[in-house]
Amino acid sequence: MQLLFVRVAGLVMFLSALMLASPASAQADELGPQLSSMAAFKAGRFQFVSIKNQVWWSKIIEGPRALAVADRVNVPAVLFMPSGSTGRVPAMVIMHGIGGTQTRNGSKRPYWDYAELLAKNGVAAVMVDTHGGRGIGVTQMLGAAVVPVFAFVADAFAVLDLLKTHPDIDPDRIGVMGFSKGGTSALLASDERAARGLSSNSSMFALHVAIYPGCQTYPENPRLRTPKVVILVGERDNYAGIAGCNEIQEKIARSGTDVNLVKLDGATHSWDENVQRFRVEDVSSEDCRWKLQDDGRELTHDGRQVVNRVTQGNQVAAADYWRTCTKPLGNIYIEHNAKATRESKRLVVEAAMNMNPLGR
Repeated sequence: MQLLFVRVAGLVMFLSALMLASPASAQADELGPQLSSMAAFKAGRFQFVSIKNQVWWSKIIEGPRALAVADRVNVPAVLFMPSGSTGRVPAMVIMHGIGGTQTRNGSKRPYWDYAELLAKNGVAAVMVDTHGGRGIGVTQMLGAAVVPVFAFVADAFAVLDLLKTHPDIDPDRIGVMGFSKGGTSALLASDERAARGLSSNSSMFALHVAIYPGCQTYPENPRLRTPKVVILVGERDNYAGIAGCNEIQEKIARSGTDVNLVKLDGATHSWDENVQRFRVEDVSSEDCRWKLQDDGRELTHDGRQVVNRVTQGNQVAAADYWRTCTKPLGNIYIEHNAKATRESKRLVVEAAMNMNPLGR
C-alpha cells in the first residue's frame, strides 16, 4: 500500500512541465525475446516476466507463497554489454523514475546516458522499463501513480536472476541503481526480506545506488547483506527532501553496511534532466514517513498504522495521512545542474567498477 511521494495532481503538472511521459508501448516483436535465461543471450532488447502490481511490504513479509498468486506481466529491457572485455564483467540494473524511460517526443531520458557510460567503462547495464511493461504511456500519465514502488523492486530482482545466468557477467558483482522512485526501489532492494520474497533463489545485489530518491519509505529494522550502499541527493532538493535520506543512512550504518551519502552542492531534484529552471506547483513530502515494520505494517512518523480503511484509533487512512504530512512550498524548483550531473556519473561509474563481490 505504498503511496508515491508526489500526489496525482502534482504528478500531472510535473510530468507535463518536463515532458516526461513514456511513448505508447512498442509492438512485441520490437521488444525482443522473452527470456527465462540469458545462457544464450548476448545483448540488446529483451523481455522478462515480473509481478504486475500486487506487491507491497506486507506481501514481502509473508514471503514467496503470498506473491505466487499475483498477476504477471512482461517487462521490456535493454542489456548493454562492454565491447572488447575479457572475462566476466560486473553489471548494474537501472530503474527509471516516475516519468518513465523516454520523453513525450520519444527522446531518451538521462538514465540511458548512465547505461552507455557504464558499458564504455567495462560494466554491463540493463535499462528496465517498469512503466512500459504495465502499459503506462503518453496517454496514461496518471496510471504511473498506481504502480507501487515494490513493483519496481520486483522487476529489479527478476533482472538480477536473469543476469546471473549470463555467461559473460560476474554473478557476484551485480548492482542496482535508480532515480527518484527508482532510487527508492534501489534502497528497498537492499533488505534481505525483499530478496527472499522476490528473487527466485533469494539472491542479493552487491551494490545499491540511489540517485535523488524519495527517502520516505524504508524498513525500521533493516536486514542487510549487501556490501555497499551509495545515496546521491541534491543539496537543494526540497521536493522529495533529504532528511529521510539522512535517517536511512543512519539505519544502514548501524547494520554494519558501508554507506556513502553524498550531497551535491546546488542541485535540485532531477538535476540531470535537460530542462531549464522551472517551478513545480506541488507539495513537499519531506516530512512524510512510511516506516516498514517487521510484521508487515507501515507506520507513520508518529506511530500510527497506515491503512486503506480505518477500524481502530491508532490507524490513519493513507489519503488522510498524505494530506497532513505534506506541506505546500512556493519554492520547489527543478533545473539542470551540469556540475552535479558530471559528479553523479563519475560516482556511479566509480562505485560500479570497484564493486566488491557479494559474499566473498
